[in-house]
Amino acid sequence: MRKLNFMILLSSLALASAGCNDETDRKAQPIAPILKEVVMPSESNTIPGTTVTISGKGFDFGDILYCTSLSQEKDFTPEVVDVTDYGISIAIPKEAAGTYEVDVERAGKVTTLPELLKVAYVITIEDLVMPTGNTSRGAILSIAGTGFAAGDKAVFTSDAYPSNASYTTDVSLTEEGIDIVIPDGCYGVNTLTLVRENRQGRLGTVNVAVAVGDEVGGGIVYYTSDEGIHGLIAKRANTGSATEQWGPTSEHGGTQKGIYTGKENTRLCVEAMKNFHQQFATWPSSKKSAAEQCDAETETVDGIIYDDWFLPSQEELVQLFYQKNMLAEKGAGLPDNNYWSSTEGDTDDTAAVWSAYYVNFYEPENLVTDIADKEGWTIGIRAIRQF
Repeated sequence: MRKLNFMILLSSLALASAGCNDETDRKAQPIAPILKEVVMPSESNTIPGTTVTISGKGFDFGDILYCTSLSQEKDFTPEVVDVTDYGISIAIPKEAAGTYEVDVERAGKVTTLPELLKVAYVITIEDLVMPTGNTSRGAILSIAGTGFAAGDKAVFTSDAYPSNASYTTDVSLTEEGIDIVIPDGCYGVNTLTLVRENRQGRLGTVNVAVAVGDEVGGGIVYYTSDEGIHGLIAKRANTGSATEQWGPTSEHGGTQKGIYTGKENTRLCVEAMKNFHQQFATWPSSKKSAAEQCDAETETVDGIIYDDWFLPSQEELVQLFYQKNMLAEKGAGLPDNNYWSSTEGDTDDTAAVWSAYYVNFYEPENLVTDIADKEGWTIGIRAIRQF
């Protein structure tokens, strides 16, 4: 009996020992990384050649990240730069771009992150040096830096250009960087962007100065400021007939006299007319005020549609008078007439609300400007735009 009990005891110990080994083996088995509260960096901040942080809990320095492109770009395995309790920082390769699915491997087990990593399609230029000062159309712009490539394009855009309008030109590689010939259509304050296939990189601001008499922007430059990077452009022909009313004699409100106020004056007048067309039988919607006619103007030059014309303010119209001989030489003369401005008479406390300012273009040289009845007078209109 003792021998039998002893055998049973040994068997129990063996089974217990085997159970412990099985438990140890189960605890030693690796599992996929458990990652919580994962948030990817924004696309605008995920720039090739920089370090970004994927926020989340549970990352480890031994983690290996695999970034698989969903945009037909190259896959990459980023270097892990840092790991904290709140995320993992990785280095984005310079050649990366587009959308990536990210897998995290730890001890042979993989977890796919719930969000996609989006890398901006940008070109990274190091040691970039942009020229200072103004340039001009047709001039060579030299830019220093490393990272330029054969086939790169330079794109000029500006708030002064119509929507979706831009000027694109080739770049020439130099030992220091690139040379760019400023396109003939450029003027004003431009944003210069480098384009390489589906990637782009903003290089900086380029100020393209123009002069009075230059034919750009859908018309002819007749006034400049800030050394030629801002100014006013006259349309080549009058708007409407030679006998146009200004608009209803009611106050439109808020118009001003100065340079660079005509655009806002016109906007105010167009908005006011929406109500006046309903209030006054003499001004049905089919009958347009001087401001409305200018606002509706378009001019197409080299495929670009310029549609931001407006009725000049009093001072803008005065400057137009001073340049009428130049405009005539360019084939854009203003026929002898009085011309409406977008400035109402009540801009001055002494002027009547029913009036608006005009400039007399019958005069060869002497400036004559005064107020006139908005409806009683029928005179000329010349639209302008600004940059």
